[in-house]
Amino acid sequence: MQTLTEPTAEIRDTSRAPVVRNRVLILGLIWIFGAVYSGSLLKRGWVPHDEGTISQSAERVLQGQLPHRDFDELYTGGLSFLNAFAFRVFGENLVSPRLVLFGFFLAWIPAVYFVALRFVSPPAAGAITAVAIAFSLPNYSAAVPSWYNLFFATFGLAAVLQFLSSGRRKWLFLAGLAGGLSFLFKLSGLFFIAGALLFFLFREQELNESEATRSKASLYSAFVVTALLAFLASLFLIGRQSLSRVAVFEFIVPTELLALLCMWRQMVPSASPAPVRFRRLFWMLLPFAIGVALPIAALLIPYLHSGSLGEFIQGVFILPGRRLAFAARRPPGLGLNKLLTTLALLALIWAAYANRLRSWLTYVLLGLAFALCIVLSKTEPKLYAALWSPLVLLVSCCTIAGTALLATRKISSTGRQQVFLVLVVTATCSLIQLPFSVPIYFCYVAPLLALSLAALFSTTAKASHVMAGLLLGFYFMFAVLRVTPGFIYSMSYVYQPDPQTVPLQLARAAGIRVNANEAELYDKLVPVIEAHAGSSAFIYAAPDCPEVYFLSGKRNPTPTMFDFFDDPGQHTQRVIHAIETGNVQVVALLQEPSFSPPISSELMTRLQAMFPFSEQVGRFEVRWRTQ
Repeated sequence: MQTLTEPTAEIRDTSRAPVVRNRVLILGLIWIFGAVYSGSLLKRGWVPHDEGTISQSAERVLQGQLPHRDFDELYTGGLSFLNAFAFRVFGENLVSPRLVLFGFFLAWIPAVYFVALRFVSPPAAGAITAVAIAFSLPNYSAAVPSWYNLFFATFGLAAVLQFLSSGRRKWLFLAGLAGGLSFLFKLSGLFFIAGALLFFLFREQELNESEATRSKASLYSAFVVTALLAFLASLFLIGRQSLSRVAVFEFIVPTELLALLCMWRQMVPSASPAPVRFRRLFWMLLPFAIGVALPIAALLIPYLHSGSLGEFIQGVFILPGRRLAFAARRPPGLGLNKLLTTLALLALIWAAYANRLRSWLTYVLLGLAFALCIVLSKTEPKLYAALWSPLVLLVSCCTIAGTALLATRKISSTGRQQVFLVLVVTATCSLIQLPFSVPIYFCYVAPLLALSLAALFSTTAKASHVMAGLLLGFYFMFAVLRVTPGFIYSMSYVYQPDPQTVPLQLARAAGIRVNANEAELYDKLVPVIEAHAGSSAFIYAAPDCPEVYFLSGKRNPTPTMFDFFDDPGQHTQRVIHAIETGNVQVVALLQEPSFSPPISSELMTRLQAMFPFSEQVGRFEVRWRTQ
């Protein structure tokens, strides 16, 4: 691994053909692995309400509807437009959005490798990229927007690193473009933008310290401190639905520490007057802000043209609060087992960083112990959980170590900037786990964590390549052999053989693999609906089952995806009116909704009167008007 103790450490000589061929060869092998491995799992990963939301939103866009104005869009809206494009190109089925996502994934792999190469050798960068792949898309192949947030954060990170090497501000524009596009997919795209803004403050401080003069810049310092205090306050607002001591440590502390580091550095005497410092910061912010603004402005055009900007603001910034209030999940507590296994992993990482274990016998014994853990975790749930539990704490531990390192100034200015950049992007993007702290959300930040560890290891020339390789190999095998096969429902709890092996037979499912019970349910449900829907284009399916509309090829007469989005006042009247307007002949009533409460007794009574005939199909009660 290389070290960042010298100012030119990040600049690599790419003029030598053998070096270039070596890097390209490693990237090619890793890219092929990622394509084959993730591609083989592309049709696995069935979560009904996710698939329904993705597909129904895209279909409604194809029908000329506008997200937020005409229907309750769960995210910003860009994903629905992209998936509508996927439907138009590849056909209206569940696999089409995944094909587009897979294309982005294949473009993302070289970006991860590029960032890793800034800190470590090509073989190590390849290993880090392989681990990033193993903890990413193969675990859940649905075209959810959080994957796009990860991809664009990595693209933006790579662009800013390239700016540090070249000094060309076009890279800041491209980084901003990545941030703006990420926001189009999901509000959490703002986290990368926030991380980049913190980096610009840090870099300006580095540039300021490189000057020899001293000058008062109290106005600039007041501006920076005020902005950082506002940012710190916003962190708690983001996670207020699921804040606990563990959540604060896992998700709030990393970003807070880096912001406090910037605040502490701002207290030193300034080397430049305030106007110079404002100008320096502005010339970094300007191209970045233009890049952020362009895709957002493009998305807003149809809303401005139709006079529905208010609906967009309501849908993007107000409704998510209601959604997260229903979906909030706190992370598991910090039990003794989790604490001990975390300390053990940290000790091993420290041993690799400081090269404390140099005996080949020790390496062999550790390798055997790692292999034994992989084998036993197949049948021992407690061991499996013990191997997973330290991972979610590593972002915090990595940030604490990085903050201490940056405060000591033992590495070059360029090295400090590179390390801070990777740490702050990882820390801010890890906020995507708030307030819905379930294991799969760790996978949306795990590749960035791997890059942060690479950045930290690059700051020492003493790191043990063998020990680091053992750790990377162990968690790569853990992900491939134990985490990925079990799918997201058992992730972090217990190993489970792949339960989603039966393809749905419905035409619009396009062979998506689900478990046997789900296949039996939907393969029976959809024909029952089709048999009683008549010539009407509409059905009514609720609560929280948008997948029924898409799989049956029928339209939703309401703007609602999930019932908790709808104002409870006059809800029954609005539903009945929509049913009558759409000439609905059949309804499918989900008895165990994911988030919303069950159908109210008032609405159920009205539906039973309107649709007197019924059949129970699994967890659905199907009702229709005429025999």
